[in-house]
Amino acid sequence: MNFTVYAFLIPILAVLIVSVLLVNKLVKTDLSEIRYPEIDGLRGYLAFFVFLHHSYIWQVFLKTENWEDPASNLFNQFGETTVVFFFIITAFLFTTKLFNNKTGEIDWPDYLKSRFFRLFPMYFFSVIIIFFLVAYLTQFTIRVPFIENLKSVLSWLFFNVSKKNSDLNGLEDTFILNSGITWTLPYEWTFYFLLPLIALWFKIKVNLKAVFAFTAAAAIIMVINKSSLRHFMPFVGGIIVAILLNTKKFEGILKQKKYTILAILLLALSVYFFNGGRKPIQIVISSVVFLIIASGNSFLGILSSAFSRKFGQITYSLYLLHGILLFIIFYFIIGFEKAKMLTNSEFWLIIIASIFPLLLICQLTFKYIELPLMSMSKRNKTKKL
Repeated sequence: MNFTVYAFLIPILAVLIVSVLLVNKLVKTDLSEIRYPEIDGLRGYLAFFVFLHHSYIWQVFLKTENWEDPASNLFNQFGETTVVFFFIITAFLFTTKLFNNKTGEIDWPDYLKSRFFRLFPMYFFSVIIIFFLVAYLTQFTIRVPFIENLKSVLSWLFFNVSKKNSDLNGLEDTFILNSGITWTLPYEWTFYFLLPLIALWFKIKVNLKAVFAFTAAAAIIMVINKSSLRHFMPFVGGIIVAILLNTKKFEGILKQKKYTILAILLLALSVYFFNGGRKPIQIVISSVVFLIIASGNSFLGILSSAFSRKFGQITYSLYLLHGILLFIIFYFIIGFEKAKMLTNSEFWLIIIASIFPLLLICQLTFKYIELPLMSMSKRNKTKKL
């Protein structure tokens, strides 16, 4: 890969900043009060890094027709290390909620319902787009037996999507339509179902029926998805961070600027020495960096700023939709044959040009799909109280 790709990171950042500001003026949303604004601010950048990761993969794919991890350490970690951070964040936030609910039993069905309303509506919207694209690409004709199609459809609807079972209606490598980002979701759901068991481990009051039922569901998801245990290591990192912060020994200490420098240095060393982000030492590094951030270190105010937090609000939409937009751009707008002939500069200028429409679409889906369903879930919870 031509090293001039790194020269585009500065204009990419500039266009990102301008795009976030413009989108927030065009489609206004309010910021809600949260306990960890730094984490909220971090999420948007993480999702955007995944977009850059898949953009790099698309450039290679168009030339070689091979969907493979980036050769660049930086761009590969934009994907792998970012997912590690997402898993750490999930484990940290929900383990912290357990610690904060020691005095009363958690309403586990309500907890599951809130997770459903948070994750499924936007995911379902993205899957509907996938289904429509597949129908168009297969000329709206049935190409495989009904049962085979049904299995594939259910696989997509229930988050159990991998390269092996993603093909819809005989369309080879259907996962490319959204860059295969859905592989992480079964791991998230597995953790959600393991939470009662984790609560029991920490001697937190929990209904044993919930423990057995939820753990069984987690086991089923793992078996069906053929889950790799190594992908659960970041969740362990998040749990450890939650335990450490629950001791209150780090309050105020890790907010100092020297720890901001330490975090940046650790990330830089990880990128320099490692091509990916999933090895134990890299997960430890990511966990330490996250410990610093979760302790209230905002990286000189960047992560806790209104700019970053508003960007962070569209994380889930950005994560789910960026791959679909990349496919639409290169298949429908440019065309694969022309896209294969793009120079390095032309390709990355197209990526830069796609930033604003991508963020605008995600802001709209956040405001009109994610937010209303989250609000409805909160209203139902308030009525019960």
